[in-house]
Amino acid sequence: WRAAFWVGMGLIIAFSGTLILMSWTGTTLNLLTMFGLIVVIGLLVDDAIVVCESIQASHDKGMDPIEAAERGALRVQWPVVATVLTSIVAFLPLTFIKGTIGDLMGALPIVIALALFMSLVECLLMLPGHMGHSLRRRGRSAGGGLAGAFRRYEQRRDHVIFNRIVPAYRALLGRLIRHRYLTLAVSCSVLVFSVGILAGGRVPYTFLPNDDAESVMIKFELPVGTPIEQTRAMAELVEDAAGSLEEVRTVNSIVGASMSMDSRMGSNFSTNVAQFFLELQPAEERDRNAAAVMTSLRNMLEGRMHGVQSFSVEELSGGPGGKDITIYITGDDGDRMLEMAERMKADLLAFTGVHDVSDDLFDGQRELQISLNPSGAAIGFTVADVAQQVRTSVFGREAHVFADEGEDIDVRVSAAGVSRGSLDAIETMWVIAPDGRSVPLAEIATIRDGDGYAGIRRRNRSRSMSVTAETAEGLSPELVMASLPVDEWRSSFPGLDITFGGRQQSQARAFASLPMGYMAAICVIYGILAWLFRSYTLPFTVLLGIPFAIIGVIWGHVILGFSLTFLSIIGFVALSGIVVNDSLILVHYYQEELERGAPLRQALLSAGSERLRPIFLTTITTVLGLTPLMLEESFQAIFLIPMAIAISFGLMSATVLILLLMPCLIVILDDIKRLLYHCWHGRARPPATGLEDQAIPGH
Repeated sequence: WRAAFWVGMGLIIAFSGTLILMSWTGTTLNLLTMFGLIVVIGLLVDDAIVVCESIQASHDKGMDPIEAAERGALRVQWPVVATVLTSIVAFLPLTFIKGTIGDLMGALPIVIALALFMSLVECLLMLPGHMGHSLRRRGRSAGGGLAGAFRRYEQRRDHVIFNRIVPAYRALLGRLIRHRYLTLAVSCSVLVFSVGILAGGRVPYTFLPNDDAESVMIKFELPVGTPIEQTRAMAELVEDAAGSLEEVRTVNSIVGASMSMDSRMGSNFSTNVAQFFLELQPAEERDRNAAAVMTSLRNMLEGRMHGVQSFSVEELSGGPGGKDITIYITGDDGDRMLEMAERMKADLLAFTGVHDVSDDLFDGQRELQISLNPSGAAIGFTVADVAQQVRTSVFGREAHVFADEGEDIDVRVSAAGVSRGSLDAIETMWVIAPDGRSVPLAEIATIRDGDGYAGIRRRNRSRSMSVTAETAEGLSPELVMASLPVDEWRSSFPGLDITFGGRQQSQARAFASLPMGYMAAICVIYGILAWLFRSYTLPFTVLLGIPFAIIGVIWGHVILGFSLTFLSIIGFVALSGIVVNDSLILVHYYQEELERGAPLRQALLSAGSERLRPIFLTTITTVLGLTPLMLEESFQAIFLIPMAIAISFGLMSATVLILLLMPCLIVILDDIKRLLYHCWHGRARPPATGLEDQAIPGH
């Protein structure tokens, strides 16, 4: 119990030091940094457990408590430093993520690095002294009372561990090593089966979960030119319907303007638009989530929103904003763009659960379109001349400005008898040619009736329009996007470009940068392991255990009923360093056994038996540290739960494989070396002890 007490005290010291370092570096305490502290709880305890267990093992062999504390800490100091470095490096890929997700997760590696640094200082500089004096006091304490009861409990516990569990594990590991290729084949089969479940869609994938929200944004648009009074009347209809829902606390409305939730800036001022911000009751105080509440609102408004061209609902949950599905079309042919947009909308509506499908190219107001004829150009007219004269005749031209009682009054002159309300007057008007002659407008220009655009949007200097849609609760936007015939669209409309925005753009940016960061982290971890093991080949056996952690990641989501998310992938990336930590300690003890002259298989059995308890304890502490988060029901923590599931279940599966599969991989690596030696020299490799077959040249 003394060891457990000092490990717990070390956790408090490390947390206190971490908070001080966070204050010095300007890192705030928020939901994500608190999640980082929760994740790191198990890692902080891991280092202390390794050091404490090494000191305890040295003392149990009869060493003086102070000497045991010194030698036990020195024995594992470099492996502990390596575990801290690999854990920090494993979280560094989060700094490579771009976009909104990168902004959200950017503080996580900083917090984890600060906490692990404090843990390293505590377990190597403070914990050995505490353990040495504690063990000395233990030796002086009497055997009666509470101390005696603890002593008897510890003896019974150690008897069960060392006389039953460890021999059983040693016997099992020996059989698996003898049948190492069968063990590897079974492990690979389980891995392939698990990945097949994921690839087959048994485990759904969504970029970020959006299970609930406490704020909702609603926006609708009427035809361009709609009077603001009509827009206000429609807005009052929405306000009344939303206010009648018991889950809605407040409704704030804006008529005649709207705000973009992507840029957080006012982007549209028009009499035909209205926007609403609904504040719902706290998630813990209502029975329905935000999606169900908005479904009820849609049903209440169905058939009553006459003339509405676009109606959208967006839950404001704090993650990347925008529609569930956003597709941009860019090109120079407006008619073909409209045709493609109609094709896209028809394909989207074919999915059950896809709603609010619309585009942003609304019909404009009716207009007269005047184009210059060749005969007019021959006289000397230009498009600018005709446009200026028609505008002056219809709208007038400012001739003078005079001040009256502190106000500027414009004097505007227009042609007599020409009015915007009379199309015949415009068609029969006369214009002045460059040589001074008066010419009928109809003789030098073609006049036709048409509809204008409400607005022309551009992306990267090309004309653009967007098609957007929302998905019902339980339907993954990523699943819909994966099923859309995008290649067929591109082949049917050559010359038009299709790109994705919103959630899809955030996902693409995140995935574009994450693999590069992950590969860089793996290379750095390999370098750390090569330095510690003094071998170029042995680190590969440790890194080969990382893919097998996917088994636990996938089955953890299946068991708990969660969809795989982008944060699950981030959890797996971070899991790489945590998995390496357990392997690192085991391989380090295996090398020590080799240095003492033990045969390879005996060294593996001894290292596994000796490291069984600390590896098991480090896994349990990490999983228990994340359990409260996995059991959390508040909607603020929902999006973090998949990451906790990935780390917890991935670590559990990896621990089993580390204890059972990795020794087999080390023996298989030795078999490969023997085969290569035989192929090169034509004879069997002589038996070697120590690290002769693994040492780096020159060491």
